[in-house]
Amino acid sequence: MRGSSSTYDAIIVGSGACGAWAAKELTEGGMNVVLLEAGRNLDIARDFPDGAKLRGMGIVGRVRSAIQGQHVQARCPPFSETTKQFYVNDKENPYTTERGNPFLWFRGRQLGGRLHTWCRQVYRMSDYELKAASIRGDGVDWPLSYEDLAPYYDIVEQTLVVHGICAGIPNCPDGQFIGPAKTTKLEESFLANVERRLPNVRVTYARIVKYDNNRIPLPIRLAIATGRLEIRTDAVVSRLLIDEQSGKATGVEYIDRLTKETQTVQANIVVLCASAIESVRILLNSACAKHPLGVGGSSGHLGRYLCDHVVYAQAGRVSEQYVEPAPNEDGFDFVANGLYIPSFCEKESKNFPGGYGIQVAIGRGTPMWAMNAFGEMQPRYENRVSIDPNVKDAWGIPVARIACSHSQYEANMVAHMKRRIPEIAAAGGLEVDTNPWLNRRGRVFPPGTAIHETGGARMGDRPDNSVLNPHCQCWDADNVFVTDGACFVSPGFQNPTLTMMALTVRACRFIVDEYAK
Repeated sequence: MRGSSSTYDAIIVGSGACGAWAAKELTEGGMNVVLLEAGRNLDIARDFPDGAKLRGMGIVGRVRSAIQGQHVQARCPPFSETTKQFYVNDKENPYTTERGNPFLWFRGRQLGGRLHTWCRQVYRMSDYELKAASIRGDGVDWPLSYEDLAPYYDIVEQTLVVHGICAGIPNCPDGQFIGPAKTTKLEESFLANVERRLPNVRVTYARIVKYDNNRIPLPIRLAIATGRLEIRTDAVVSRLLIDEQSGKATGVEYIDRLTKETQTVQANIVVLCASAIESVRILLNSACAKHPLGVGGSSGHLGRYLCDHVVYAQAGRVSEQYVEPAPNEDGFDFVANGLYIPSFCEKESKNFPGGYGIQVAIGRGTPMWAMNAFGEMQPRYENRVSIDPNVKDAWGIPVARIACSHSQYEANMVAHMKRRIPEIAAAGGLEVDTNPWLNRRGRVFPPGTAIHETGGARMGDRPDNSVLNPHCQCWDADNVFVTDGACFVSPGFQNPTLTMMALTVRACRFIVDEYAK
């Protein structure tokens, strides 16, 4: 085992959406930071070839990729010849699930993580989700409110630059927008028709981050510019190093991806941003005498309340004469929709808590319309991440065991989606095939498909009901922070990445303020 001779102010684990923002915030706050990424550095010429086209992959290509070691990743809808290098090898990175309850864990290990396959949808959560128990009478309250998060949403949106308009929709709060991205004429017609014919269903322009063809994520570039960031790629973190007297972290242990040599690095603070399931896996694998159930495990909630959005998709045809060229800038611009419908079903009589949003694309380079719904899964104690002691990855680290299934609530939500989406499509002027035997494009997907994993180390207002405090700080080891999706109390219906980034900014500014003291 080889150890680092330096002690850093902070270690960040993971270089995706949250890790990138943590690096920016901590280095700009004056801290010396080492960023550990389990995967490789980018090879710009190989990873992003000039002239690459945005296109899907057929069944033959997916079968070929599965045989070559990506049998889970090849099931990801955006997986393609252009993007397959941004997905892990499943033989090297296994995980296990319960029999009969599949969970699709789509992962990217390279500098920037899954940002390289991100569709850049950014919608703010509201108090309808953050204070669900208090306002809606169902679900659970977060230990913070929209007012607490709003300034950090502003920071993220202003830095990344976001398309959209202020629409005054209560459960989809307005933000810092530069105006809508390009839409098709059919999308504009759909927006006007639905708003006129279905007044309870609000349609707005998709809120998407402006495309940036600099392949290193902007927050990482800003962190590098401070001169206080060291990046170590190929660093597969296995566990936290714990002081057995104080219970605090003293650093992390990682394994070199290429040489498989075990190394350690020391720091005063550790920030986990490895993705919800991976961060929980690290906490659980850090079990020791001081933390026998894993770091953060004393409450019994570590690994619990895993969620992913409920996904349902439906599509139909439009006339060839109305098809417009897809507005994507190149083969790595993955935005597929021009419109968004925030959850509307709170106003309807229904038999499930929460709601769902719908991403709408019409006539974008193909004579098709598509409506993809993402619904709020209810956090349940039995949906969990644990460690499978009998299976290890290519570096000898025990893997995650995922137990996650939908409840009757989610089944009821999907039934609502199946009924309402065709009605909304028809109101928007789209042709809908109402024959259930012929309409084969309506699909329900297993958990994990949304790539919106949340929970496992949720925040709370007391150590007995949560793993983290409202600043994403571990109750059991107060120099450990978890700012990725693991900290979520509930998923809401909105795409989670914007909220993850805002929570990361909030937590890191807290760290900087406390560290300065």
